[in-house]
Order: sequence, then C-alpha cells, then structure tokens
Amino acid sequence: MKTTQTVASAIISLMIAASAQAETYDGVLQSPNLRSRAEVDVDATAAARSGDLYGTAASSGVVAPIKNPKLRETVNGEAVAEAHAPNQNLTGKAYYRDAIPSQYQIQPKRETAAK
Repeated sequence: MKTTQTVASAIISLMIAASAQAETYDGVLQSPNLRSRAEVDVDATAAARSGDLYGTAASSGVVAPIKNPKLRETVNGEAVAEAHAPNQNLTGKAYYRDAIPSQYQIQPKRETAAK
C-alpha cells in the first residue's frame, strides 16, 4: 500500500513539475510613436483651453429652457394645497404588504349634479 501511494505521489509531483512554466521578462515595452515634451505641451495647452468636452450638462453652464412655465401663484397654490393634504407624508412602506388602506388614499372629488 505504501509503495502505491509513493508511486502515485511521485507521478503527481512529476506532472505538476512538468506543467509549471516560467515567464520571461523582456523589459518595459517601448511605444513606437514617441513625441517630445514640446509636442505634448502644445497638445495639453490646446486641450486645456478647449474646455471640458465630457462634462455633465449640470456643470456645463448651459441652462435648459423650461418647456412649460407656470405662474408663480399657480405653483404656490399647488404647494400650499399639497402641504395641507392630510396624507402628504403617507407611503406604502408603513403598512402591511406596502399597501395603503383605501380610507387613507386620495379620493377623487365627486360632483353632484344639481337637479
């Protein structure tokens, strides 16, 4: 039993040793298109003066036009109405299975027809 284990471990160690390979080091790769400092400095100056081409719209300085402007009084009225709503802070997270009970939901106003 010991000889078979010894032979098996020797075979496994030979297989591992045969599969191990070392990499060669060829040094640092050299770029084929080398430029002088003066050429790089000219390009860097031009890029710095051109602005941020990849900046977001928020920091670009351009203000997007308002598509549907509202009057100040209209916005103020909507804000006051929303602030005085009884269920303004109501979210589904506070209730069982994230469902707001129907008695707390905003019901549409029903207009009765005068006859």
